[in-house]
Amino acid sequence: MDKKTFDTIDPILDDISEVASELLGSAATEKLRSLLTELNNTLGSRYLVSLHLNVTVFDAEKERCLPVLQTGFAGFDRDKPLRAIGGSPPQHYIVDGEILVVPNHRCPRCWGKWEFKLRHPSCSHCGVSLGKEVKVLLDTNVCPNCEEGKVSVLHPRCTKCGSEVELSQVTWG
Repeated sequence: MDKKTFDTIDPILDDISEVASELLGSAATEKLRSLLTELNNTLGSRYLVSLHLNVTVFDAEKERCLPVLQTGFAGFDRDKPLRAIGGSPPQHYIVDGEILVVPNHRCPRCWGKWEFKLRHPSCSHCGVSLGKEVKVLLDTNVCPNCEEGKVSVLHPRCTKCGSEVELSQVTWG
């Protein structure tokens, strides 16, 4: 998804997440939470019950789908389902000279699942490779591997996880 489109929808997704959180925690869903608890207790400890609310964007021209927000219930604290927020944070990429933004576990070109890009530098769906057709755009010094430590051009080894950024796979912007 191009950066302009992503920047336009990002605040709307934040609002959807907030409304979903309010709704899922409201009295209106008490019966639903109760039934999830009953289902979980009936199944026992071997199974985990979850309920997901997923927001996806479908590209009608390229016939592909991109999950942009995941929330719901997963797991239990005693007899209450716990709120869960899933998905991946957005990641900026340079692809064919254009800035694209997708969740960090997705391919910016085909939107297929592509996890651990720094360890698996080619997309198994469309074949693009980091350092060739795709570069991770680092517009901060946050480590793209653990998202907690710091990296830089002069110090590409993360201060937190120790992972070293392959300078050919990224560009700073």
